[in-house]
Amino acid sequence: MITRECIAQWGRLIKPKTFVIKDTYSIGPITNLTNLLEGIFKITQPLDQSATENSTAQKSWFRGFHFIFNCQTNQHLGSDGYDNYQAPVIDNHQLYMRRLWAKGAIQFVQPPELNTAMKCTEQVKTVKPFNEDVFVDIERKYTTSEGRELLVENRTLLYTNRLYAPNNFPKLTHHEPLVTFKLSPIDLMKYSMLTYNLHRIHFDARYAHSIENLPTLLVHGPFQVTLILYYFSLQHPDLVAHYFKYRTFEPFFVNEEAAILIIAKGANEFELTLFHPVDKTVYLQGTVKCKKPET
Repeated sequence: MITRECIAQWGRLIKPKTFVIKDTYSIGPITNLTNLLEGIFKITQPLDQSATENSTAQKSWFRGFHFIFNCQTNQHLGSDGYDNYQAPVIDNHQLYMRRLWAKGAIQFVQPPELNTAMKCTEQVKTVKPFNEDVFVDIERKYTTSEGRELLVENRTLLYTNRLYAPNNFPKLTHHEPLVTFKLSPIDLMKYSMLTYNLHRIHFDARYAHSIENLPTLLVHGPFQVTLILYYFSLQHPDLVAHYFKYRTFEPFFVNEEAAILIIAKGANEFELTLFHPVDKTVYLQGTVKCKKPET
């Protein structure tokens, strides 16, 4: 039995801590992720053949590409393969068997220059018990080595010992998708490699089904965010994402058909939805606020 006092004790220990992960903003990972996304969306040639490496890198910063930089070090792996350095652990004992990507927000400040050092400073901001589960909110601040702010990301993970069961959230209604696609196990493996992610639910189907009761491999939460922001940038190349807030609903599984819907909600504000095009199950939905690119 996991008590609230047990979670509160861990919260008191983890919240004062900060974690700093260093990296370099380089073209190699950007190119690899771009190639992966172009393959998924069936883009046969570059949309801007005159783009330089630096301009490509600058645009990519606003498309969710920050997830492939300053990744976890994987030095304290949990039973599910993911790093436990920010997970509820007491006396080296892992309290929860499963972790789920629940929601998040990204504030895009400015892109880093190509081939420059940057660091990500992480801190657990809140720990919220919910029945026998717990939500953990993490803030990640990307800065240059000189301290110039580049991006602020907040992510919320749900830790639970409950096995997977469908949530049966309301379906999307009366909307036709702009694009449809499927993700293969190889697509998920490539993304796991790009993000240094050893979470077994993304590449080990036997573990996903036998331990967590998932029917098959699960698509990464950050991958879903990048898919939807990347496709939005293709449809609106004259806009730059300034702020994106989102949440997940039903899980998005490998080899399932997926679709993206973009609905304008105001001046330079859009609702983005990732969903199943036939049964209208919503995987992820959020609102992006944009601005005109600087000239």
